[in-house]
Amino acid sequence: MEKTIISIQDLINKKLKKEKDEREHKNQDSWHASSIGNCLRGQYIQRLGIVKEEPLTERDLRVFSVGRQMEEWVISCLKDIPGIKTETQVRIEDKTIGVSGYADVVIRDLNRVYEIKTKHSKAFWHMEKSKKPMRQHEYQLWLYLKILNIPEGIIVYLSKDDMAIGEYVVKLDDAELEKEVMERINLLNRAWEEKNILLLPLPKEVDWQAKYCRVHKYCKNPELLNKI
Repeated sequence: MEKTIISIQDLINKKLKKEKDEREHKNQDSWHASSIGNCLRGQYIQRLGIVKEEPLTERDLRVFSVGRQMEEWVISCLKDIPGIKTETQVRIEDKTIGVSGYADVVIRDLNRVYEIKTKHSKAFWHMEKSKKPMRQHEYQLWLYLKILNIPEGIIVYLSKDDMAIGEYVVKLDDAELEKEVMERINLLNRAWEEKNILLLPLPKEVDWQAKYCRVHKYCKNPELLNKI
């Protein structure tokens, strides 16, 4: 009798795909705070809900899964702090500007919001050397601070390879950050109200916004939307 050969990689890939397929798809009726720094045209198209996004690869699913597991570990450490209440995945929404999302961790006893991100070590140490967090993550956290009316938050970066931690403070009263975020939101809202995607700038092909946009062929050729 031949022994059955089990591929652990196949088991993991199938499980992650099954989990992805089981997630409930919801119609998008607002801008996602986590995406405000992304390709503006891509956000518009994704909100339309008529375009099938480029599928995530098996590697993408594994990368995201590892990131979630490490983020959950950091959150468990925060929950171990005695004498304080830690809220996780806190729903935030502001209908006046049309933005919603989920804040990773809110600790009201400390009047602080934590947003946790994972990066591979090369990107992590490059960022640590520059002493600057990724701007799109500052946008995301600033929106959480605004909607929750909390004066300060921290972006926590975790290096996947060596568990090194980088922490960057974001403040609600950062006028430059507020200006950049609100300009993007106002532009998105104007394009949505006027049903005119051409009001939104197209990122250069070399920019990360274009590289990681999963509907980018429509961003480059909006006329394709009329053929769906």
